Amino acid sequence: MARQQRGLASESIFQRISNVIQGLFALIREKETYVAIVRWCFWRMTPKRRRILRLIRELNPLVEDAPPEMHALREEVFSKCCLEVRQQKDQEVLLNILNTVEHPIGYEQIFFTALYPILIKRDMAANPIHTEQHHRLEVEIGYLAHNEDYFFWVFEIDGERKMSLNTELDVREEQREDKRFVVYTLGCQGLVETDFAAYAEQWLLNAPRLSIALPMLATAYSEQWILNTRIYFAHILKDLKQRNYKITAEAIPDFERARLSILRRLSLVQLERRQFQSSRRNR
Repeated sequence: MARQQRGLASESIFQRISNVIQGLFALIREKETYVAIVRWCFWRMTPKRRRILRLIRELNPLVEDAPPEMHALREEVFSKCCLEVRQQKDQEVLLNILNTVEHPIGYEQIFFTALYPILIKRDMAANPIHTEQHHRLEVEIGYLAHNEDYFFWVFEIDGERKMSLNTELDVREEQREDKRFVVYTLGCQGLVETDFAAYAEQWLLNAPRLSIALPMLATAYSEQWILNTRIYFAHILKDLKQRNYKITAEAIPDFERARLSILRRLSLVQLERRQFQSSRRNR
């Protein structure tokens, strides 16, 4: 009887090892695995890595009970999006916008970070709106239209609110002086299922080994976060077009691009003034 039990135990161990090996081979055969490995190697070798790591260290800490997986995911999304943004000043603007969140959970910062390179490519400016509500990021998105008129709308990104790709837009209209603008109240949780523990359990990873595998898991999940966020942003752009907001085209002449980038430069000047005033108050 004891021999039979030992045989069953050994057989279950060998079966588990066989399942893991088969799963690894199946994962290696997928194209996404090669893409993730190549990007991970590129990130380790790029000369911009040191500068981006410095920016990551300047991010405000997440809430106390934030799991280590959320820290790894936020850093991975931030580093990838900073690689898409070429100008160092634009990277610093993103950092300052993210640091306006009071007690960030991480979801709200990940959501906006994934959108930021798309805004830059479309010559749109992002200006943070101060709010004392926790886990909330409010940003004004604007651009100079072809008639040199300023169009803008506002994102209210709530880190505790649930949302999926099928969630309908929560929109309201407001007025500032002679300008009418649209406010989008957005959630983040649920846009991507980020259950690291369940994913690791498929590969029979225990807690210590999960901490070792966090960088690779964050790499895989960050790609899905960036993709889903930009898909949802496409729904927002479609809604804006229906509201007669002319969205700046991606392909525009150089002289037009230079004129439209004035707004971003003005936002940088305002940012430097706020930083100077805050440093004087803190003396």
